Amino acid sequence: MRIQTLFDVETRPKVDRGRPWTRGWAGLRTGGRIAVLAFLLVLGFESLFFETLFADETTVSREQLQNLIKNLEAETLAERSRAERQILDLGPAILSKLPAMESVENRAARESLRRVRIQLERRAAKESSTASLVTLDGNLSLEEILTQIQSQTGNSVSIDEDQPEIPQQMFELLWEKKPFWECVDDLCDRGGYRWRIPADAAVLRISKSDRELTPGGVIQRIGPFRLAIEPAQIRPVIGEPLQRLLRVRGRLSVEPRIRPLFLAIAAADLKGMTEHRLPLVPWNPDAKYEHPVGDGGHEVPVAWDFSLAEGTELKSLQIQGKFFCQIAAATERVVFDQTSLARGTIRRRGGVSVRLREALFSPTETNELDAEIGVAVSYDTGGPAFESHRTWIFHNAVYLETKSGTRVRFTDFETTQQADGAVAVDYRWRKLPAPANQYRFVYEAPTLILDLPIEVELQEIPVRE
Repeated sequence: MRIQTLFDVETRPKVDRGRPWTRGWAGLRTGGRIAVLAFLLVLGFESLFFETLFADETTVSREQLQNLIKNLEAETLAERSRAERQILDLGPAILSKLPAMESVENRAARESLRRVRIQLERRAAKESSTASLVTLDGNLSLEEILTQIQSQTGNSVSIDEDQPEIPQQMFELLWEKKPFWECVDDLCDRGGYRWRIPADAAVLRISKSDRELTPGGVIQRIGPFRLAIEPAQIRPVIGEPLQRLLRVRGRLSVEPRIRPLFLAIAAADLKGMTEHRLPLVPWNPDAKYEHPVGDGGHEVPVAWDFSLAEGTELKSLQIQGKFFCQIAAATERVVFDQTSLARGTIRRRGGVSVRLREALFSPTETNELDAEIGVAVSYDTGGPAFESHRTWIFHNAVYLETKSGTRVRFTDFETTQQADGAVAVDYRWRKLPAPANQYRFVYEAPTLILDLPIEVELQEIPVRE
């Protein structure tokens, strides 16, 4: 006997409560608040007033927002435009409170809401691609520092549970809007710590150990990225006695709050030079390397090769150029619960659509349940780049959730269909505790896929034979 259960969808977009845009008014001192209010009163910028007043999402009630959304149905274009501008001025923090477009009956209001959501999602994604900043002042313990870093940046950081207990040292800090990676390196240098980001979790773990960078290496911090380069190695080329290969290796690390998908590196986009400013020729100028990162991967090895003529003396080199990291941003929680009236419901958020294909719960002989839930996920962004790296979709968070909030990961999955920018997947669960009505299906989908340029400017990379 098979029991078919239908689901409906509700969306609860994630909001990073530790981002700079959520601190706004609450983060200003008294003098700063007075100055801002005076500025607003003199200039009369209504939209700026709204942005300042509602920068902290806790000050925006759903009733206030609903009143603004209702004004999107006003009779005149001027009133509608004004309401749309005021909603935009509230900033990305109100994304979680915007209603689903399908629930807005007025066509003009629905279209305005669509534009608002897209713009706010893009703002949120772009701001998330910049470096997180930390402000700390005082004598603090390691545990207090990590708690503050996590709260202010949205990056998960903790003491490594697999390592011996770290003594609770005290640190005198004066960090004023200091980038995340600079804070981590400063803390590790002063405390004799090292850090790592495990492949199966987006969290930075601190432990007591030797420094994680090979001595003599070079570090560059670019926004949310940290590029650590080891000393370059000169190697012989088999069959080419007049040529040698100069290999540069390193590791790119990404802030835990960001979900990288893959790196794209073109040899021609990275220029090497000797310490005497003589150009180095790429070993393969036409080479293009693409490194899928996968789920939870926040540390990626990188390497570049240059040709080096026999007899060339080289003690150091510099590299300039850029490569790209594709990230998944603005993740939203799409929830399918058992109040659905129809199968095949489609919900669209930003540039992604999620459609429920089927949801089946089957009793087993042991009074447990087997479940099979199929979804079709499609993105507006298709094309060759998407097709080459579609595997990241299979790493989206997918789970059953009980009424108490417990998550149950699927046992296995099967891809049933693939197309440009789209995929259909069946997820299966085995031996679930009954009853079926205690579960809801959750699919977490990033609504934006962005290509972030990483500008490289590495100086005095040491060279070893």
